[in-house]
Amino acid sequence: MLAQDKLKISLSLAILAAAVWLMHGFIPAMLWAVVIAIATWPLRVKVAQKTGLNDIGVAAVMTASVAVLLFFPIAYALILAASDLGALASWVIDIQKTGIAIPDWVHSIPKVGDQVSTWWLANLTDPSGLSVLLGNADNSWIREFAQNLGTQAAHRLVTLVFTIVTLFFLYKQGDDLSKKTIALLKKLTGEIGKRYGLQAATAIRATVNGVVLVGLAEGLLIGLSYWVAGAPDAAILGLSTGALAMIPFAAPLIFTGVSVVLLIQGKMAAAVSIFVFGMLVLAVGDHVLRPKIIGNSVELPFLWVLFGILGGVEVFGLIGLFIGPALMALVVMMWNDMTEVETRV
Repeated sequence: MLAQDKLKISLSLAILAAAVWLMHGFIPAMLWAVVIAIATWPLRVKVAQKTGLNDIGVAAVMTASVAVLLFFPIAYALILAASDLGALASWVIDIQKTGIAIPDWVHSIPKVGDQVSTWWLANLTDPSGLSVLLGNADNSWIREFAQNLGTQAAHRLVTLVFTIVTLFFLYKQGDDLSKKTIALLKKLTGEIGKRYGLQAATAIRATVNGVVLVGLAEGLLIGLSYWVAGAPDAAILGLSTGALAMIPFAAPLIFTGVSVVLLIQGKMAAAVSIFVFGMLVLAVGDHVLRPKIIGNSVELPFLWVLFGILGGVEVFGLIGLFIGPALMALVVMMWNDMTEVETRV
């Protein structure tokens, strides 16, 4: 009987490994669908209660809503990015012929204004110096960047389509799947497996709220500062800032770049205001609101939240934003369980 049990386990593991290998290309889409389904499940329950629709109807409504919220902003961002890429290529070609004029504010920089003006004149205003600085570029890097951007965009859109398809079935059969998953965890590991499964779901939901909602709020506020300062494409820049604000220390790449552009245009007050306001918004969002939302829900200290997010992104990519803190929450729960047992002993 023991040999049969070992054979059964080995066969089950082999079948599972083969299935994972078969579907490995779709695993990111499945993970995104699971994260979205867990995060929005309370809303799915409310929709079912308010509308009285069956599982298929509720799944259709929820999937369509998520598809609209995800697909259209991403498609809009890709269209604007493609348009801006063409404008960037034209700008690079133009400045290679004419150079970049010295802004008036450069001369007013205390102590180093003359040195900066001399360097700017030799390297940026003079087309020959600018060509040397750009490495005598033939704009091939723009074409290569555009090709890579197109490839990545196509890959992301395919992942998005499979995520939406998977999400429909999760919304439709989520109750049954969650019950069976909890039952399996309980069967394999006992009551502790059930606790860990519920804790992981809670951590994912809290992380989505903390990462996405806070990131979007930061992007909205900083985007408004772009608009007030008269920055070009304030809407897409705000959307990009919100997306990068989900990753710790990434949003400054956008608003610092906007500040530099405004500085080059001679708008020193606007440039400084955007940078200072952006740092202030991130300080409140990243160090006060986000740890409070995530940590309070799963009793996870801020340091572990930070390690979970950064480590998750490094290992799993963007989906690691949500997987990382969930793993850290399980680690902390295991630690508390083990130390509690030791204390009792």
